[in-house]
Amino acid sequence: MDDEAATHALIVFGLSLLAGPAIGGLVGWLKTFFWGVGVGALLIGCAGLYGAATVGWHRCQSIAGTVSVQGSLVEIVEERGKDSNGRTTTSRAPIVEYTASDGQKRRVKGLGGGLSGKEWGDAVEVRYSKADPTQALVADFQNMWGIVWGLGIFGGFPTMFGLFFTGMAIKEGRHQDGRRVVREPTPAQQRWRTRGTVVANVVFLAGFALVFFYPDPNPMKQFGAGFMTIGAGALLHFVVQSLPPAMEFEFRSILVIVGLGFLAFGYGAWMMA
Repeated sequence: MDDEAATHALIVFGLSLLAGPAIGGLVGWLKTFFWGVGVGALLIGCAGLYGAATVGWHRCQSIAGTVSVQGSLVEIVEERGKDSNGRTTTSRAPIVEYTASDGQKRRVKGLGGGLSGKEWGDAVEVRYSKADPTQALVADFQNMWGIVWGLGIFGGFPTMFGLFFTGMAIKEGRHQDGRRVVREPTPAQQRWRTRGTVVANVVFLAGFALVFFYPDPNPMKQFGAGFMTIGAGALLHFVVQSLPPAMEFEFRSILVIVGLGFLAFGYGAWMMA
């Protein structure tokens, strides 16, 4: 389902990986390094976000015309392929059997990550098309939204870095009449900043603890909980550093990029567990 939209999105994103560095390098040569990196990263990021939005829209449209049914895991097949270095790789793909409204039993192959903890005979949700019951997909996060999440990640990060370097380029191009006046925090502001930093550090360190000690044997749950908590800690640091007198925005924005990155990867790991 939505194979055509996914293929189109991946082609656009793949082309951006070639066009982005080339156009960015040309812009950097004509203007400045910051402009080059910013434009190149934005081209890649926008292509990724376009792909995520396109596939996400088609997937929502497809799901609207499907019916949910409880299937069961009947087989796990090994598939062999080759990586970019020509080495043989092996992956495991689950086969799920489901019964459509016409009473016929059919099978659909899914991606292995989200069903790695399943055993033969375990219940697995499947969604099939009402118009064509042969069109179906396993209804877990990886199979339904994995490509949207992946393109969103690979689009969101270059976009954030592109905005960061573009902002640096704009700031670099401005003529400064004098140095930036740095105001010292008042005693009250210093107390709030100190307290906020302590809270953010506790949350940040709690995230690392959850990676190892989260009370769930599933490692994806552990990484998901830990990474999302680390991301929350980084965003709390951004809030604290935004208290007046605030740290310069380009330095604070790094905390936002780190925080959102950990939140995104953590959420994906949690949902695929």
